[in-house]
Amino acid sequence: MSELTEQQIRTMLEHYRLGKATPEELALLESWYLTYQEEGAAAPDMIARLASVDQVWERLENEYRPVKRLSGRRRNLVAAAAVAALVIGIGAYFLYRPAQSPAISVGQLAESKKDIPPGTNKATLSIAGSGMMVLDSSRTGIAVNGDDLRYDDNTKIDAALSESIRMLTLQTPKGGTYRLILPDSSIVWLNAASRLVFPSSFRGQQQREVELQGEGYFEVAKNKAQPFIVKSHRQKVEVLGTHFNINSYADEALTKTTLLEGSIRIGNIVLKPGEQAQRSDAGIKTIQVDTEEAIGWKNNYIVFQDEKIQSIMRKISRWYDMEVVYEGELPTDDFGGRVSSRAYVSQVLRKLELTNKVHFKIVGRKIIVTK
Repeated sequence: MSELTEQQIRTMLEHYRLGKATPEELALLESWYLTYQEEGAAAPDMIARLASVDQVWERLENEYRPVKRLSGRRRNLVAAAAVAALVIGIGAYFLYRPAQSPAISVGQLAESKKDIPPGTNKATLSIAGSGMMVLDSSRTGIAVNGDDLRYDDNTKIDAALSESIRMLTLQTPKGGTYRLILPDSSIVWLNAASRLVFPSSFRGQQQREVELQGEGYFEVAKNKAQPFIVKSHRQKVEVLGTHFNINSYADEALTKTTLLEGSIRIGNIVLKPGEQAQRSDAGIKTIQVDTEEAIGWKNNYIVFQDEKIQSIMRKISRWYDMEVVYEGELPTDDFGGRVSSRAYVSQVLRKLELTNKVHFKIVGRKIIVTK
């Protein structure tokens, strides 16, 4: 498991203390615990000096004891409590230690053994009232149909589903992607740092409704009697049967919905193929776009569509799970082009540096951006 960055530790600790840790963050915490347990590594001495550690343990045990876990899992919630306490200690260690890695250039990163690989298949699945499971990264997706849950190779997954309809959440971390076949045979590809909430079955419902955070590409099965609804940041998309992409990250100023086939409705606007709706807090507008560029991420490309460097770096941060910081004056130019999302991060950054309008230094999993 790669070392968590200082920023990741800060974020997870804050989320945990506030009771807002996501399933994926809890999975990372559990992985930390198992790594230390299996390798016999001792937690930093900082843990012993934390005055509140006993209260943290007590609170964790009280919080997690009533929660049910997915059937077939051998790891119990005592491990989850232990890992949370462990990460608090690890976090304190990261927060107070001085930076040890020197900043290196993109060229030096490419020549080193520390180049950051691209994202891959990673996701967690949460089942309301049952718990959360980390999905197999050797598979590319799952299929859900009522109480039946399988990987894309038809391998059955032992999970606490039942005939009654349950709400499920598929979530990808930074550096992760996964595919989902919904109960109606509609297909959804989730980009990095995204989540989709959906029911285990659409039977008996007037409409097929899901909720998206982040980015997803949808191929919706046609069913005029049961419209398909996607709720996302700032909008609701109504569909009968079509192919479209929604980019709805919370840290983006625009929610972009791009139509490839069929038709969809967003409020009073009906999109046609090749159109993109851009919704902001101020309103909504439609433009013509190259749809292949809009879904480049699904086809293994990172696409820059005449974008500012901040927008591009958000994409890189999500896909390579890296922190981005800015130093000094930033370039005001727009950048265009595309690069394979299977490339290591040094290759992506090098292509941007070839413009001679932006430069980078790397410290661990941190990218420092300069003009």
